Amino acid sequence: MPDHNLTNNNSLLEEKVYLKEVILFLKNEIKNVSALLKENKATLLGLRKEMWSEGVSVLDGDDETNVEVGQYINTELIETSKYKHKAENLLKYEKMLDSPYFGRIDFLEEYDYDPEKVYIGYHNLMNDDTLEMLVYDWRAPIASIFYNGDLGPISYKAPVGEIYGEVSLKRQYKIEKQELKYFFDTDTAITDSVLQMALSSNVTDKMKNIVKTIQKEQNSIIRNMANDVLVVQGVAGSGKTSIAMHRIAYLMYNQRESGFNEKNILIISPNSLFGEYISGVLPELGEKNVHSHTIEDLFKNEFKSSLNIESKHKQLETMISANHKRRNNLRKEINFKGSFDFISILDRFLQWYEDEGAVFPDILYYDNLVMESAEINAHIQDNQITASLGSKLNRVFTMVKDRIIPYEKEKLNQIIQDLTAEGGYDYEEEQEAKRRLTVMRDQFLNQASIILTNNYVHIYTLFLKNFHKFVQSESLPANIENIIKKTINRINHYDINYTDGSVLLYMRLVLDGSKNYNMLKQIVIDEAQDYYPLHFKIFSLLFKKKRYTILGDFGQTIEKEATAQIYDDAITILKPKNPIKISLTKSYRSSYQINKFISKLRGGAESDLAFTRSDRDVEIIHRPNTSELNDFIIERLADYKKEFNKIAIICKDKNSVINLQAQVKKSLDAQFITMDDMLLKSDVLVLPTYMVKGLEYDAVLIYEANQKNYSNVFDKQLLYIACSRALHRLDILYTGELTEFISP
Repeated sequence: MPDHNLTNNNSLLEEKVYLKEVILFLKNEIKNVSALLKENKATLLGLRKEMWSEGVSVLDGDDETNVEVGQYINTELIETSKYKHKAENLLKYEKMLDSPYFGRIDFLEEYDYDPEKVYIGYHNLMNDDTLEMLVYDWRAPIASIFYNGDLGPISYKAPVGEIYGEVSLKRQYKIEKQELKYFFDTDTAITDSVLQMALSSNVTDKMKNIVKTIQKEQNSIIRNMANDVLVVQGVAGSGKTSIAMHRIAYLMYNQRESGFNEKNILIISPNSLFGEYISGVLPELGEKNVHSHTIEDLFKNEFKSSLNIESKHKQLETMISANHKRRNNLRKEINFKGSFDFISILDRFLQWYEDEGAVFPDILYYDNLVMESAEINAHIQDNQITASLGSKLNRVFTMVKDRIIPYEKEKLNQIIQDLTAEGGYDYEEEQEAKRRLTVMRDQFLNQASIILTNNYVHIYTLFLKNFHKFVQSESLPANIENIIKKTINRINHYDINYTDGSVLLYMRLVLDGSKNYNMLKQIVIDEAQDYYPLHFKIFSLLFKKKRYTILGDFGQTIEKEATAQIYDDAITILKPKNPIKISLTKSYRSSYQINKFISKLRGGAESDLAFTRSDRDVEIIHRPNTSELNDFIIERLADYKKEFNKIAIICKDKNSVINLQAQVKKSLDAQFITMDDMLLKSDVLVLPTYMVKGLEYDAVLIYEANQKNYSNVFDKQLLYIACSRALHRLDILYTGELTEFISP
């Protein structure tokens, strides 16, 4: 890094003095807050002890005493909140201490005379005595100038409106362990030299934040508040997911006063591995982590333990490992069940089922008629009650519980008579009578609940058996009869794959509705290209009237053909008031050599590189047999471990991972990933292609990239996804004949 600015002694002295002042201020704040925390803790513990002591003596006290206890509880809550706030500030100060800031702009606001020196770091740092802002949080409105603007006239959006002015200086710093290593001035946004240094570093266990290197186009996405649906199509390595995490941090910072917090955001992620990988970004930025769900998680939250769904990865594994004919049939079935045509047919059925198709038997309480079938159906088909079918059934269930009360009194008298006839009646017999009545009540209510709860396996089967009655002008796959037959067989055995699980979830949301996600305000959907219209219909029903950030790359679909149409479909389904679509074409991940290589797998379209980071050429390595190939892997890993932090050996599917593990487990120190809920602990990972989406590694070895494994267009997609994970090294390993998609 050039250090020509260090020759300017006045600037150097000024910067060193300011850094010293900021660090001294931070140390004093840490000392003061730590002392206050100890005092607060002692006060809090004393208050809780006193409250407990007082509370025990007033369990049966009068109203006046209870009011006093309530005051204790309110005081305790206030003191706890103060303690947590101070603890959070202390943590931020401690994180800032080694490197308080990374940038500076000198900004002269319109009609002012003196420019303000705006230092930018991870968090705000203000002197409460002087009200001087020593460091601005990177998310503060004025900090946007650092990322967006060049020298000269500029404006930024603030809560009070647009602020105009002029930037006379833009400076970037390298501060480590409280020491200024260097700084330099620039007349543009974040310079390539800083970006290249950041992106040339090795990968860590968790995704790293990009606060110091956010680019102008990325910053506009992060700070977007105008659009209720924000769609980002970005090539591999464009930073889509990282942008999403920083966007979440930005939203939490700028809407904190309105009560917006981590509980108002949900990430829809492709798998648990991905969720674990991104889990470090928000805490690093001083924010609490948000929840991350897969489709499988959404299914479990709605169906609880009544039904189980297989994972998406298991379905992919089944498809990828199948022979050519079965693979194509599975793909046709999945594509159809996720399509608008299927949704239209299913919606007609569900409307019919709600209007007249749902039939319920008489409900009897031990030979006593509680409610006739006709009455139940009348309540269900009452159009004056604007409620879901599930809500109407709950209403009927409540009516049934009320109606059995007189029958229960009769039953209790009968039990008492029986017990008396058996030999007297006293307190013990009374308790026994009540116990028997409770058992009978529980058994009846359990049976009534089964009758008055939508059985979605039964409903789905009914739909499939009557499928053609609800078809109008929709296009059907040629193998539709086979699809129906096999689905019925699976469903009746409660063998619910990922696709059928999605159908069942949609049916439940239409007929029962859901209140599980009412707290949410912002939904972030990653890897959107792998979802179908059916999934976006599910999102629209679960997350009504929410704001969405949708990220994807239709060049990275698995087992489906996708274009930008999937984003148009999402917008059509979600019905936003003000949507926007943005494309990111620059890649920040791979070296020039790797990017050029993977462009052949993307149809020859090279991603624009943010800068040309040159490295070693991609190596294509052939060995005559598996044994020699495995020996080569062990040798190559020994070299890579000296240079890199994270290395991945990527196999086509799970079976290939298992087979490789059996062959090399004694000689290869690696973690073999076959389940998507495993924690990534090792520096060397062996995993299937479909589990690496969204992840990145210093070095990637593609295992057995031969024609047998990669022979059709969908295999080519898997190969592209696997190769595009590499930052610095990419090795293509194979025995037999090299896949046709790679030129030796």
